Parts: sequence; structure tokens; C-alpha cells
Amino acid sequence: MENRNKWKGKGFYIALGVCVFAAVASSGLAINRMIGGLQTQQNSSSNTPIESGVQDPWDQDTEVGKNEENLPVEQTPSSSSQSVDSSSTSSAAAQQTQQESTDGQAVQEPSFSLPVAGRIVAPYSGDELVYNQTLADWRTHNGIDIAADAGAAVTAAMAGEVTYVGEDGSWGQVVEITSGELVLRYCGLAEKPAVEVGDQITQGQQIGALGEIPAEVADAPHLHLEASRAGVQFDPAELIAEE
Repeated sequence: MENRNKWKGKGFYIALGVCVFAAVASSGLAINRMIGGLQTQQNSSSNTPIESGVQDPWDQDTEVGKNEENLPVEQTPSSSSQSVDSSSTSSAAAQQTQQESTDGQAVQEPSFSLPVAGRIVAPYSGDELVYNQTLADWRTHNGIDIAADAGAAVTAAMAGEVTYVGEDGSWGQVVEITSGELVLRYCGLAEKPAVEVGDQITQGQQIGALGEIPAEVADAPHLHLEASRAGVQFDPAELIAEE
């Protein structure tokens, strides 16, 4: 009886061991199946082709470390070359614009002739002081004196518009004729000149007769002629020299 009870106890433990072994074996088999399924799924996923139009972001056009000397390189002009070209273009454009502007502003002055038949007896002095016999002092002489007989015809030395006619206490009857920036001032005319302000005058047209000049009455009869360009006085003899 005692031996039968011992075998019963051993049989229990043997059965328990078998159950544990079966459970372990079953768990190991399940794990192996799971791993196999994962490998199969991974292989299937790696073999699936990439959808058309979608590029793998890691896909490179060239291999890493591959020599790229033979690859075509787009040639672009350097910044210095672009700067030079741009500067040259700008300089040429500026030069052309300046030339066009100069051509547009260039004003051709009219031809010039002596307003009276005579000779120059007193030159333009500029900043140099000359003695005035009538006033008995030293002063500048801002024109030229052309000797002529009293009453001689005074004609326009150039074509233009009459811009002033009036009496001056020092210079007698005065007529100014303007052409562009050039103004000629005729002093010492007789009373009642033959022109009025606004008249368009042709070269050689008579504008009056020779009278006298109060500030230079001590001298022989003459026409006092002054010239200015853009408001700056200059020697009228320069106009004679240009002819």
C-alpha cells in the first residue's frame, strides 16, 4: 500500500513535468512561427515595386564617393565678368545718352556782320580799367566802339528778335536783339529806332541811325556794341573773328 502511494506521488510530478515541457515546447513553436511570419512579410515588402512617379528619397543619381570629373558642369559667368559687362554697358549707354543730350542742346549761333561801315577804335577791356575822357575816370569798357559818321545806317549784325528798345542816360538810345542765348546790345542810336520789341529781324536789316553816346560824347561818333551769352558778357570781336 505504501509503495502504491509513492508511485502515485511520483506519477503526479511526472505528469506535471510533461505538462510544463509541452507548454514550453508549444510556446517555442509559436515564437518560431511568429518570427517566420515577420521574415516572410519583410521579404514580401522589400520585393514590392515602388509606385510609379514616387522616387525613393535616398536614391542618389551618383554613387557616394564616385569621381564626378566627367559629369557635365553648367558654365556660368563669374560675378567679376558680369560686373565688367554691366559697367561697360552702363558706360556705353551713359555716353550715348550724354551725346544725345549734347546734340539736343547744341544751338547754332547765327552768322555775324558789322552793324556799321567803319573800324573798331576802342576794344573790349574785360576786367582791365581804361580811361574815359568824357567822365574823366577809369572804368571797364564792356563793348567795342565802331567809328562811323553820325546818321549812318545801323543794321542788325545777326538775325533775331528785338527784346528791348529804350533810352539809357549813359548810352543813349539802346536796342537789344536776341538769338537763343546770344544777345547783342546796340548803344548810341538816334531817337526813334526803326524797330519795336517783338519784331523778328533779319541780318543786315536796318534798326536805326547812328546818334551819340552821353558817356562817351568826347570821342568821335561811333556805335558802342556789347555782347552776352547766357547772361555772361564777352568780347563782341570774337564774333567778327568767327566770320
